[in-house]
Amino acid sequence: MREFTKSVLSLPWAISMFGVQQVANLVSPGSDRRVAGTAAAFDAVTKATEQQLDGWMKQTYTVGHGVQNGLVDLMTGQPPAVDSSALMRMAAEMQSGPLFQLLIKYGMPPVAWFDSFLVPRADSAAVLQEFSNKLDIIQLVTQVHGTLGLDHESHEPLPSLVERAANMETFPRLWAVEGLGNYYGDKALEEAAGGDPQMLLTDEATAALPPWSLTMLHAGIGMSFAKAILKTLDTTSTPDVVRAAVERFVSLCRNSSRPGYTGAALESLGLATRTLYPNLAALIDREIPSVDPELSGYFWHGVGRAMYFEPLNMLPSANAPWRAVTRLAQEVPAGLPYKNALAGISWAITVVNMRHPEVMSAFLRHHGDIAERDDAFRNGLTSSLLMRYDTTRDGTSISPFIHHEPVDPVAQAAWHRFITTPCDDALRTTYPQLKRSTTLEQLFHYRPEQA
Repeated sequence: MREFTKSVLSLPWAISMFGVQQVANLVSPGSDRRVAGTAAAFDAVTKATEQQLDGWMKQTYTVGHGVQNGLVDLMTGQPPAVDSSALMRMAAEMQSGPLFQLLIKYGMPPVAWFDSFLVPRADSAAVLQEFSNKLDIIQLVTQVHGTLGLDHESHEPLPSLVERAANMETFPRLWAVEGLGNYYGDKALEEAAGGDPQMLLTDEATAALPPWSLTMLHAGIGMSFAKAILKTLDTTSTPDVVRAAVERFVSLCRNSSRPGYTGAALESLGLATRTLYPNLAALIDREIPSVDPELSGYFWHGVGRAMYFEPLNMLPSANAPWRAVTRLAQEVPAGLPYKNALAGISWAITVVNMRHPEVMSAFLRHHGDIAERDDAFRNGLTSSLLMRYDTTRDGTSISPFIHHEPVDPVAQAAWHRFITTPCDDALRTTYPQLKRSTTLEQLFHYRPEQA
């Protein structure tokens, strides 16, 4: 205790002397050299302090540091560089805390309402509704532990937890089951203590899982595995290290997935990478062909889904036109990666806004040309609808979405061509084929239209 007291008392004295020293440096001759030296000294102290932070405190510091730098850039006439992935990592650390929940529930809606005045009147209601829908998803995902009473100390069988989720309304149920898979994967990794869990969804204990829960449970464990391997990488990781991480992820997914559902788990690598560590996307993509070429389509589909949920694209003024679509060509390689990413965006906008078809109407008003020329958009849309049908076919919003009738005749014709006809065909032919062949994983990547 004596040494601890000495350390506590020494800290403010050392900081005071450090401040006095830097002021003396600034006012002494040779100002340019002194300023550079003072900046380096402050950076050294800042980095030393940052190393003592952990968890959500470190993420909060990172976000605050970025905001401060952005404000300085603005004051000096420079465009600010915002790291949205730092926001997402901080949210992941803080999501179960009361401050985060209060911000989502009470802080963001009024911000979005004011922001909606920057949007043309024809689009403002739709994009404000879309923002609200995204917030609903965030709340459903972050509150799944409390909703289902999940506890890392509990050993309740997964089928019992799924049965509890089955009592929820259809839309919350969809996201609760994905969150349940994520929880189950996290718990298994923790109990493995550095090892790799196996047979999470294939052992006798999970044999009784209902078929409707399988796609999203696989997506959930895939997200857990992806987060685990991404934490081991950074931009300086060698190709061998990146390749080993991807190999481990694929092995984790394949060793715990049922036949025909592995793709739902694999797709989560793209979703987690683009959301939490976007600067690693190119490194991971470069190693995928040598590990598992089949992973590539799922990876870029997940990247597309993540781009739709990016924080910088959430506010109403960031949509109409949808910024995520226009950024695809800048971030995603042409060819199949682009088609998979576009299908991923279409997949996300469909499932998130299915209860409010006016959002998709507004999207088509701006991006109908993409829906017209690229079958990847239609593939993502129908795949999302089939996933929703498979998991919550008792949902009351599926049929009204498919057969929505926009007031505007032009929009009505576009809706029939891009949504009603393809979705009816997919329910009638594609879904029975995928179900019969046990290949519902195909809903998680782009599939070319058959002639």
